[in-house]
Amino acid sequence: MSDNDLFTAWINLSKYYERIFKSLDHILQEQFQLGTKEFYLMYYLEQTEKKKMKLAELVPKVNLSHSALSRLITRLEQYQGRKLIERQADDTDKRSVYIFLTKSGEELVKKMQTVISSSLQKKMSQKDIQNIKSLVE
Repeated sequence: MSDNDLFTAWINLSKYYERIFKSLDHILQEQFQLGTKEFYLMYYLEQTEKKKMKLAELVPKVNLSHSALSRLITRLEQYQGRKLIERQADDTDKRSVYIFLTKSGEELVKKMQTVISSSLQKKMSQKDIQNIKSLVE
C-alpha cells in the first residue's frame, strides 16, 4: 500500500466514523436526551468491577477537558430528577474525586447499549460490520 493509499484510507475511515458517531449521538439525544459523551462516561464506569473511577482517569477516556467533564458529570447527577452517577472524595487523597455509577445509571447505560447495538445493526451492511470487526481483531 502506497503512502497516498494509506492516507486516502485513513480519510475515508475518519469520514465513516464521523457519520456513525453523529448518527448515534442524534439517536441518543432523541431517545434519552443524552449524547455519546455521556454514554461513554457511563459505559467506562459500568465496565469497572466497582463501577467507579477517578475523575482524572476519565478525562482521556471521554476526551474532554477536566472542566468540561466536570460539567457533564453535574448534568448526569441531575438527570431527570435522578442521579445516574455520584461523586465521592477519595479518603486517601482529598484532591481526588471518585465518580460512581448508580444502579439507575447502570440500568440506563444498558438500555443505551441495546439502542446503539440495534441502530448499528439496522444502519450498517454486513460488509461494514465485518470490516469494522476486522479492524479491531
